[in-house]
Parts: sequence; C-alpha cells; structure tokens
Amino acid sequence: MMELEKIQEGLLNSNTLLLKYHEKGVECSFVQEGLVRNNILIKDPVLAEALTSKSVNGIIEGDNLHMLRSNYGWFTLSVRTKRLYQELQ
Repeated sequence: MMELEKIQEGLLNSNTLLLKYHEKGVECSFVQEGLVRNNILIKDPVLAEALTSKSVNGIIEGDNLHMLRSNYGWFTLSVRTKRLYQELQ
C-alpha cells in the first residue's frame, strides 16, 4: 500500500497530523512549524479508520504522534491484517 509509505514519510517530517474528512476519504495534512508540508488523500476505509482512532478531534500531535511514529510497524501490520481479513470474508 503506497498510502502507508507516504504516511510514514510525512510522519518523519512533521510535528502535527491533521485529518480532514471528505466524501472521497480522509485528507491527511502533515504540519511542521505551522506550515503544511504534505497532503495525502486516504481512500482506504480501513486505514482511514485506524488513523481516526489515533486522533483526538482529527488531530494527531504530541504524545499521540510520538507513539504513532515509534510504533508505526505495528500500526501498518494492524492495518494490513484488517484489510486481509476483510478480503477473506
């Protein structure tokens, strides 16, 4: 999934992750020092739900962002497992 790789790159270069909900999916804006560094549109509902669960009112920052960065391998494994489970049903 290319979206997971783009999220990982964005997390390394940002202090805050903002989630904006659209009909097409969830737009992720990676913010560093008040400037948006990168935008990604997440169309996968499993990934969007996983990011939403990590956020507080659509914002991931501080300790939540640090935990997501440090446990990103487990986060991606969880998302991929949920997607595989949905495909097998």
